[in-house]
Formats: sequence, C-alpha cells, structure tokens
Amino acid sequence: MKCILTVGLLMQSFLLLHAQYGDFGLPTQPNDWDAVDDLIYYGELNDMSGGYHVGDTVSNFTLYDFDGNAIELYEELAGEKPVMLINGSVSCLRFRNAFNFVENSQEYFVGEFIENTQDLFNYIFVYGIEAHPTDGNCPSNCPNTTSTDSTVTQASEYAYRRWSLESWTSAPEFNFPYPLYADNPDNAVYNNFFQRPFGLLGIGCDGTVAFRGDWLSYFLFDSNNSEQLLDWSNSYVTCSINWPDNEEDGDDVDDGDDGDDGDGSNDQITHGFQGIEYGNASGTSGIHAQSLQAFPNPAGDFLTLVSSAPIESAEWFNLNGQQLQVAPSRTGTDTWTFDVQALEPGLYLLLINGTALRVGIQR
Repeated sequence: MKCILTVGLLMQSFLLLHAQYGDFGLPTQPNDWDAVDDLIYYGELNDMSGGYHVGDTVSNFTLYDFDGNAIELYEELAGEKPVMLINGSVSCLRFRNAFNFVENSQEYFVGEFIENTQDLFNYIFVYGIEAHPTDGNCPSNCPNTTSTDSTVTQASEYAYRRWSLESWTSAPEFNFPYPLYADNPDNAVYNNFFQRPFGLLGIGCDGTVAFRGDWLSYFLFDSNNSEQLLDWSNSYVTCSINWPDNEEDGDDVDDGDDGDDGDGSNDQITHGFQGIEYGNASGTSGIHAQSLQAFPNPAGDFLTLVSSAPIESAEWFNLNGQQLQVAPSRTGTDTWTFDVQALEPGLYLLLINGTALRVGIQR
C-alpha cells in the first residue's frame, strides 16, 4: 500500500493530465552550462534492442532547437500527419551519409526518401548522444573508435550539444533543411525512445508506436517497410490522446498495479516520475543542491549515498514505477551503501527522504 500511494503521489504532483503517459518536458530551454548526464548501460556491442517497441505507448517530451524554439511531442501527434521520430549524431556515419549529397553514398537514398515524403510525414529529428566520440564516454552497444573523419567529443555540457545543432545544419556538404532538436541534459529521449544511434519510430496519434527501425537506413532498404509506411500515411486518421478524466475525484489516478480497474484506463505507469527533485552524480537539484551524493554513478556492484542530513528512508523504483526490494548492506546516519549486483543494467530512481536520484547500473 505504501508503494502504491508513493507512486501515485509522485505522478500526480507534476501534471495530472499526463499521469497515464508520462512526460519528459522542460518548461524552458536548459542552461548552456547544465551538465549532461553520464551514459547508462545500453547493452552489449551491437545490441540495438533498447528503447520503445511497436505497441508501446510513448511518453511526452519537450525539446529545443539552437535558437530556443520548443517542440512538444504530444502537440505534434495531434497533427494531420503521422510523426516519424529520428535520432542521429555528428559521429554516426550512417546518419551523416544519409544527408551528404557530396559523397552520395548508398545511404543517401534515405535523405531522398525523407525529402520526397515531407507532405506525408511529420519528421522530427533529435540530436543527442554521440555514437563514436573521439573523446568521452562511448555507448556500450556501439564500437569504440579512436578516430573518425571528424573530431567529435561526447557532450559534457548542454552548450556543446546545442552548438552541435548549428554546426550540423550549417555544414555546406549536408542537405539537411530540417529543424534539429537537442536532447535534454538527462538524455531522456535517447534513453527511453532509442538507445541506438540512428533509429526510427513511427508514432500514431494516440501515442502508440506503429513502426520501429533499429537502423533507419536498413529499415528503408527493405522495400516492404517503405511501402507499409506509405500505406500507413495514406490511411492515417487523426485522433487525440485519451487522457484520463475525473482526476479530481481520484477515479483514474494510476494505482501502480498494472491491472484494469474496469474504467478502460491503463494503470501502468510508463517511463518515469515527474514533479519531484532529481539529482545526479554531483548532487541534487533545487533547494537540495549539494546535499546528497551518490557514487559511483553509474554503479557496478555497490552504490554509496552520502548526505549532509540524516538519511531516513531509501526506496528504489524502476522506470515503470515498480518498487524494488534493495536493502542497504551498510547504514549510518548520513552514509548508506547498497549492494546492487542483483539489479539488471539500466536506469533506476532512488527516492531518498522524498528526493529522487537517477541511478545507472552498468556491468
């Protein structure tokens, strides 16, 4: 019962109307000096299975372009064209080749397909984690390269990520006349939607994934996939997301049991909490700044918490809102250590005295 109440309150506290779906939105563009989170574990080399799959309901997000213009996913889903969400980075050669008209590689047909179907699909491009940085963390599921045709480092601050948008869209060799949006400093879109360097998600107006491409170029190489996309566009009917109603009397508040209350709503809490203070490896945000530290983060076998105030409670949750039984192996007034060897690699939320920390586990 405590877990159900905790999860329900966390989800309610930020945005009731988005309780069923979740939201990664930020009300304003991040500051240039905001630190970008460390990479989580994305799987073994060449494992591109992470992220949303066909049939999943996606969370909302708000991202910003170089000039600070915002785009909100759920607003785009209400449009007349199906949304095609694509991610890429400067060091991903497949992404670069798809729009490099100078080299005219075999993957340039991807850019031509996009250019020729602008009237059929709403393409949204997201820039985030570098696939093959020459300096900095490399995603666990991507080959670690020491040199490429360009020197690109993994962004450590939002400014680097934001200015990469400008350098990409202004490069003369690329035919890329589309808006490009930077992932937030917490890498929320990459971590939840993709976990791969050049992915595609075709998303219906109800927020459900209709198409998924592990690699956009390989996906479109298959003529059956491109034909199915065109058929989808031709038969597309707009709709609106069926937000839970009667929230004031609590009838449709997610209760965390992943079951059916008989009211037609899906009780599963998807991908994250909102309206609470988040922290990272250097501490927490807001009024709790510098009061709580977790290290190492990402953790391998053990995670240690150090607080400037007594730690009274520590609760672990996965990103579906399920509470996990992770007992501290050592406790003190302001220092607790957890044995996390039993946890699967991935991203978790650790709720400490009402403040949530994002904690990564990697092996």
